[in-house]
Amino acid sequence: MQNSAYEAQAGEGHAVTSDNQKALLHLTLEGLIPANHEFVLNLALHTATLLDNTPEGKQTMVEQQKFSPNGMLVLVPLLQAYPKYCHHEVLLASLFSLPLDEAYQQMREMPSLSIRALRRAISSLPTRLRAFGWRVRSIRGAGYLIEALPAEQAPEATS
Repeated sequence: MQNSAYEAQAGEGHAVTSDNQKALLHLTLEGLIPANHEFVLNLALHTATLLDNTPEGKQTMVEQQKFSPNGMLVLVPLLQAYPKYCHHEVLLASLFSLPLDEAYQQMREMPSLSIRALRRAISSLPTRLRAFGWRVRSIRGAGYLIEALPAEQAPEATS
């Protein structure tokens, strides 16, 4: 599965819901995680889990982190936009459950308040993302981007 900026901006999700699975989002994040790994967001519990899929079909949990509700609201579009950046308006729309056109209007009318709200939500992510070897980078005047930490800053792999 490709995680494209178009999907995030068009609002198309990859959520699966059933009685046992409350809004799970499965992402492959090609280039950010190894090919045999899967990243799963549990939107109801605000958790992110990195799973290792063995050739025998067995899954092993590599890492799991719990995010704040607002952190999860901005994390989803950031990951869906990967490897591209996610526009401020898309993040704002997700954070406040707004239609995209209303988020654009809010950014035009109240840019400093809108950016402040986004920064507050984004600020909860770095500590949790570091456990996965990722960081959030601001793209000045445009949005935010998820990227891998440089090797010297990445957490040591556990064996």
